[in-house]
Amino acid sequence: MISDKSNIICVLRILEDYSDEDHILNAREIQDKMSAIYGTSPDRRTVYGLIDALIGLGYDISTHEENGKGYYLRVKDFDKADIRLLTDAVRSFEYISKSQTDELIEKLVNKLSVYERKRWTGSSIIRTDKKSPNSQVFLNIELLEQAISEKKKVSFIYNDYDYDKKLRPRRPEPYVADPYCMVVESEHYYLVMILEGKDKPSFYRIDMMRDIKILDEPLTISRKDADLDSINKVVYAHAGTPEPIKLRCEKVALRYCLERFGLDIIIIPENNGESFIASFSAPPQGVLYWALQQMQHVEVLEPVALREQIKDIVKNSAYI
Repeated sequence: MISDKSNIICVLRILEDYSDEDHILNAREIQDKMSAIYGTSPDRRTVYGLIDALIGLGYDISTHEENGKGYYLRVKDFDKADIRLLTDAVRSFEYISKSQTDELIEKLVNKLSVYERKRWTGSSIIRTDKKSPNSQVFLNIELLEQAISEKKKVSFIYNDYDYDKKLRPRRPEPYVADPYCMVVESEHYYLVMILEGKDKPSFYRIDMMRDIKILDEPLTISRKDADLDSINKVVYAHAGTPEPIKLRCEKVALRYCLERFGLDIIIIPENNGESFIASFSAPPQGVLYWALQQMQHVEVLEPVALREQIKDIVKNSAYI
């Protein structure tokens, strides 16, 4: 038997699960559901008082005075479009394992009313072959968040795939690093950190980490001194000193250029708008991979060293 002190939570749960504009509950129906679901039997006056209390706490509940029928929760934490967006996002995150994806989606769908759950199709496809096999990801995030908050070093084993398609430690001894923040880049979740013995930030995938430990040691390099500004124009999780970049691109590449390098880059149209010059600052190594992907539509003009590196890669490729 649930204590009477819990009645206000019971009423809220009933309104969340069983009420909407098409399913308005009167006081008698709320009483019946409280009895059937929670084994508690408040009288009508108590139900009215509990609903008034919920309204007083800021819940947007339509009342009998407004709709002439009863009560329903007008605004919920998530509507159906929210849940669709969030579940599709969870499905697309490769760094979340298949089992954790299923658990998260179940939690999200349970935020819908029972009527919406019945109509829920869940029609999006989960690419299980692209999902991380590492079930420690959520624990990793929790530990890293704590270490970042406490400004302490971490140690971890870093994995990579072997030919048997299994994750194996890259080296037997753990890495030690100063952690600063976590970022999503190129569909993966990365820890921005400085490895022990280094002085520049680097990116390591959180889904490739295991056995993270928070060390009882303060950061060697404080966040203020870590030159984190260099990550603002990161491309493909390549950190480094940003350099002036100049590209000549066909117009068809404009969207890809803006999505990759940001809306604050300088764009100068040329050839009657058929092409443009893009100028910005970014670590050249990341631009290298993007430029190779977009080679049909993009030409690197500067820096010269990057242009020459791309020419050498093309000249020595297996397709020449």
